[in-house]
Amino acid sequence: MEQPNLEVLSIKRSHDSSDGQLLQFLRERERRMSGRGLTKIVLSTLRMCWGPFVIKRIGADSDTLKTAVIYSISQLELQIHLLKQLLE
Repeated sequence: MEQPNLEVLSIKRSHDSSDGQLLQFLRERERRMSGRGLTKIVLSTLRMCWGPFVIKRIGADSDTLKTAVIYSISQLELQIHLLKQLLE
């Protein structure tokens, strides 16, 4: 039964595809690290990259938008730092 006012996203990929491997990695990491759930990890990642655009679109004031942009940038910088550690 469809529930009103819900946005639904379903991602299905073959286990042996690169996308499937990514989803498996996130699911395994989620179990070990946070227990937050795969959906929360995916939404957090999307929010980090796209959240400020949504905030601007809904017409938030400039201070709210600035705070969101600064937060997203700090999260992206942290992710860049983690990626660079893979090269060491």
